[in-house]
Amino acid sequence: MSLFCKRSIFQILGNLMKKPSLLNEEKYKLVKEDFHTEGESSFYTIIFAAINNLFDEDIEEIDLVMIDTFLSDYDVQYKVFNDNDGLEYLQAAMEQSHLRNFDYSYNRLKKFSLLRECKNNGFDIKEIYDESIIEPLESEKMMAEFDRLSVDDILDYFDKKLTNITKDFSINVETQTIHASNKARKLLKKYKETPDYGISMIGNIQNTIFRGAKLKSLGLRSAPSNLGKTRIALAEATDMAVDELFDVKDKKWVYNNKGENTLFISTEIEGDALQATILAYISGVPEAKIKDGDTTEEEDERLEKAVQILERSNFWIEYIPDFDSRLIENKIKEHIHENQVQYIYFDYIHISMSMLEEIANATKGMRLREDMVLFMFMNRLDQMRKKYNVYIQTATQVNGEWKDTENADSTVLRGSKALADKATKGIIALTPTKKDLESIEPILRKGFYPKPNIVYHIYKNRETRFKDCKLWMHIDYDTMRQEELFLTKNNYELIDIEPTEIKTKMDF
Repeated sequence: MSLFCKRSIFQILGNLMKKPSLLNEEKYKLVKEDFHTEGESSFYTIIFAAINNLFDEDIEEIDLVMIDTFLSDYDVQYKVFNDNDGLEYLQAAMEQSHLRNFDYSYNRLKKFSLLRECKNNGFDIKEIYDESIIEPLESEKMMAEFDRLSVDDILDYFDKKLTNITKDFSINVETQTIHASNKARKLLKKYKETPDYGISMIGNIQNTIFRGAKLKSLGLRSAPSNLGKTRIALAEATDMAVDELFDVKDKKWVYNNKGENTLFISTEIEGDALQATILAYISGVPEAKIKDGDTTEEEDERLEKAVQILERSNFWIEYIPDFDSRLIENKIKEHIHENQVQYIYFDYIHISMSMLEEIANATKGMRLREDMVLFMFMNRLDQMRKKYNVYIQTATQVNGEWKDTENADSTVLRGSKALADKATKGIIALTPTKKDLESIEPILRKGFYPKPNIVYHIYKNRETRFKDCKLWMHIDYDTMRQEELFLTKNNYELIDIEPTEIKTKMDF
């Protein structure tokens, strides 16, 4: 048994000869791959292509002479057509085909075409159509069951398979059922005593927008290459991890209100190559001067103190260039148990060899598209933040469409826009365009702000009403210090937002 039905092809080609306008009906979608059969693949494909091309020339009824004339201009195809007695085949097809049989033949053709596509992509199709069956009664039974299936039935079958794989692959999280009023009074009292905020983020406007860095949240920041997303994330992680920073403006060390247990997982840059950025952020000494060894005596003193601050911190770096979800989860668990880590930065999500191998093993060799692989990894991070009660911030690249978008959202995510589905907050970080700067010029004039060199397009936010808006910022890339400037709607209208300063109990 094979994955094609010559009789269906025969009926469809005969009907298309008599009524080529069937190709223009919305309920039918025929492509040359539908006519690809083993051994004789090119013969039926050549006939369909000829009919399709003649129809594109607005021919309403096609005869044998037209087919012969059209193919005679193509030597290789014409030879295949004649070697298989093409004119006799089409004559018989036109005589024996009936329009009343078209729907049945079409559906049967598409079912076989779908099975071939599934098989070519690594799916096991034996439960639907077993090509190895040769016993007549068994074959007849299978064909009867196959005939009862629609294309949608087959798609549903494989969709359920994939859903089950995803369920088995992702971490199981306990479900919870409560009455809507359960502990409601206690919750209200808790909010009165301690408002619903996480620890302070790197800026007080972001504290208001996202209610700080809350545990059990998963942030996704996407950006083009060379924008500095790794260094931005590293600065944020450093800001969380250390309890003291040098105030460059006032020339003094200030308490940072943080000192959290923090883990930074790097996938591209080794740990020691990140240290200069970390020290630059703490000390306010430009990173280039640190790397050049061209620092003053005063800067050396600041750097020595920065090292001391770093030494007393609980800040850890893992370099994992070839990762999969199990390795990442094991590392996170290790740092939770050994170092009480609660705030985790995962450099950025991309395809790795180990991830592909892990998926292949979990799916028994089934080949999955890049977007599905990335989504499954993001889903795993989502399960981790809930299971371990941690804050996770990660990143992705953006696709080429970001250059043509005015208000960036999940559609510009590289690989899969579905990645944003699992995030509790979603940001696209871009360099302001010429139009951006022209549009905010009135705001810059009134507020005496520095010129922003980065804008956060905030397209998702589960915590507050602030989304579909833009946070304008200035980053000193020498030290990775960030200054929040102002917030606007997507149409550049200024949003009046009150910055929120979050303090720990030590500050009261």
